[in-house]
Amino acid sequence: MKNRVFTIAVCLFAYFSIAFAGGQDDRDAARNSQQSSTHIGIRWGEEGSEDGQFKGPSGIAVDAAGKLYVADTGNDRIQVFNKRGRFITAWGSAGKDEGNFGSPGGVAVDVEGNVYVVDPENFRIQKFDTDGMYLAAWGPDNALGAGFIREPVGVAVDAAGNVYVADAWQSLILKYDASGNFMSAWGDTPDENGGMFSFRPTCLAIDADGNVFATDYYNNRVHKFDATGALIATWGVKGSGPGEFSYPSGIAVDASENVFVADTFNHRIQQFDAAGNFISEWGSEGSGNGSFNLPFGVAADSSGTIYVADTFNHRIQQFDLSDSPCIVSSIFGETDLYTDKMRDFRDRFLAQSAPGRRLINLYVITSSVAEPLIEKSPLAKKAARIMLKSLAAGIDLVIR
Repeated sequence: MKNRVFTIAVCLFAYFSIAFAGGQDDRDAARNSQQSSTHIGIRWGEEGSEDGQFKGPSGIAVDAAGKLYVADTGNDRIQVFNKRGRFITAWGSAGKDEGNFGSPGGVAVDVEGNVYVVDPENFRIQKFDTDGMYLAAWGPDNALGAGFIREPVGVAVDAAGNVYVADAWQSLILKYDASGNFMSAWGDTPDENGGMFSFRPTCLAIDADGNVFATDYYNNRVHKFDATGALIATWGVKGSGPGEFSYPSGIAVDASENVFVADTFNHRIQQFDAAGNFISEWGSEGSGNGSFNLPFGVAADSSGTIYVADTFNHRIQQFDLSDSPCIVSSIFGETDLYTDKMRDFRDRFLAQSAPGRRLINLYVITSSVAEPLIEKSPLAKKAARIMLKSLAAGIDLVIR
């Protein structure tokens, strides 16, 4: 009981300190954007063709520095943002020349920061440096069965720089080196009809061990292969329950080997372990925070942040899975001794009890009010951090 009272006091004190430091307009706006999911999230974008606007964004990737690359499919361009959604740059336009696109789809980034873009209407993969300068392209000139690309959808790059392409028309995953030289393929053997259609790879992801995860869109499942194409695991059937899919598309693997799948026609994201065991899900059809309208792309960065291309809401949504949604962990952006102790306290005590879980649900609501205010008010941030440090002795006592 003492643990629960102490935690309530800390979180409510932090909430009201921040709330009264902001203006009434900010508080009203924040209340109107309360999250509908169990994850802390932000979103950006709207329909349009200006910087930071989208028309059906689909592919999405994040580099080691935290920059986000989005295939703005309907605008035939790539847009680049920082991890908080601030626009950095854009490149590309409609066409067939170098650096032009025809409805760009999947995006991947290698360890050197080079960006690979699926250019489906031009039947090719294009490679750019981190600033968007054109480097190479390959695909349509290769011979059938030797790297020929017909309907590229997804792309991924492993730690060695090998590039994997999901070709839905041929029902193949194609493997190339970093220069675009064809190495191998697996899936159905191509024929004049483009394969036997029992395996329709759509999007790809690669884990730290080089295993390749592929969504099988029309068969409502996920496949896991090793780097040679040997099948390791398969999971999923048609449906809307946990672990079931309705035309899955985007897929991502984080540093902890969690697998995130955009379950497109169920308007949600599902999370699995590396063997395909269901862990969690979030999202429903809609346009509010945490809701989706046919999400297609998903990416994960090294800190546990998940980015989703919410395609027909013409926006990107960001979710932080590194912290459960206690207001204390969400308002203090920096990691320090005291913040870590609060997180440890939360993880060890709160989630183990029914009252604690109810408190966590309360924090989801309050965090959506507090987080926008802390971004706009340095004074509130300073006051909140002073408050937290003043409770250090009490935190030490409780955790011990």
